[in-house]
Amino acid sequence: MPDSDSSWRRRVLIAASLHSGLWGVFIMGMPRQSSIVYGFATVPQEVHLWQGAGLFIFLLAIGFGMAAFDERQHWGIVFIGLLAKVFGMAGMASAVFRGQVAAQVLWLLPFNDLIWIWPFFRIVQHGMKQSR
Repeated sequence: MPDSDSSWRRRVLIAASLHSGLWGVFIMGMPRQSSIVYGFATVPQEVHLWQGAGLFIFLLAIGFGMAAFDERQHWGIVFIGLLAKVFGMAGMASAVFRGQVAAQVLWLLPFNDLIWIWPFFRIVQHGMKQSR
């Protein structure tokens, strides 16, 4: 039986699943448009690698959806998502700093990464505690 506090975790994971699923499909299905949104001056020459990033994001969506039904069992998936959010932000900030992408891409960080860090951390923390 789920604890009384689990409803917020389930809602967060369902929202994360929908969000990541839409972004992943956007990147895979519209690589040129999505690369512009991400601040690239030109479309990456190796478009399939960019689409691979979209596939990774889409696969995270599937994982978040699985975790929404039992985050205590699937907290490891959420941990991978947490790492992806933290390192993704760091990588994007580094790319901006090195001049590889336009600074305008930083507007994506609060919506695609930052909003998930605290709830994912709490879900992972809860899952680790429950699995002991």
